[in-house]
Amino acid sequence: MSIEIYVEAAMVRKQRGRLVGGIAYIALDADGCIDSEDWDPVDYVKDRAYLELSALAFGLENARDGDIIYSSSDYCVKGFNEWLDGWKRRDWRKANKESIANAELWRLVDERSAEKRVEVRKVAACSAGKDAAYRYALLATKRLL
Repeated sequence: MSIEIYVEAAMVRKQRGRLVGGIAYIALDADGCIDSEDWDPVDYVKDRAYLELSALAFGLENARDGDIIYSSSDYCVKGFNEWLDGWKRRDWRKANKESIANAELWRLVDERSAEKRVEVRKVAACSAGKDAAYRYALLATKRLL
C-alpha cells in the first residue's frame, strides 16, 4: 500500500535578519488518515531552494518503497525527475560544466532514494496534506525564535 507524503518548508527572519526555517512532512494512508508526521527546525538557511530541498530529503528519509512524495517546489520536482540522472553522470555538474547548487543535499536525496522506488510529484495548490505539512514546518521555525 503506497503512502502519500507531503513535504513543505517554512522560512522566517529572526532578529538581526538571520534566516531560520522549518521542514516537515505528513504521510497519509489510502483512507486519508495520518500515517505519520514529523518536523525539524533548520537553524541555518542559505535560501529558499536549500530549505525546500532539505524538506524533500527529510521526506525521503521516511518514505518506503512505492510511496509518492508531493512537493510544492518546482526545483525539487524537476530536479528529482529530470535533472538528477544527468548531474550524476556529469559528476554533479550542469551541462555547462558548472557545479550544481546544493550538491551536498542532492547527493543526500540521491542516496535516500537509491534503495526505494518512490515518485516525486508536484502538489496541487489546494491540498489538505500540503497545508498540514506547511503548518508543521511553520511551527518548527517558532522553536528557533
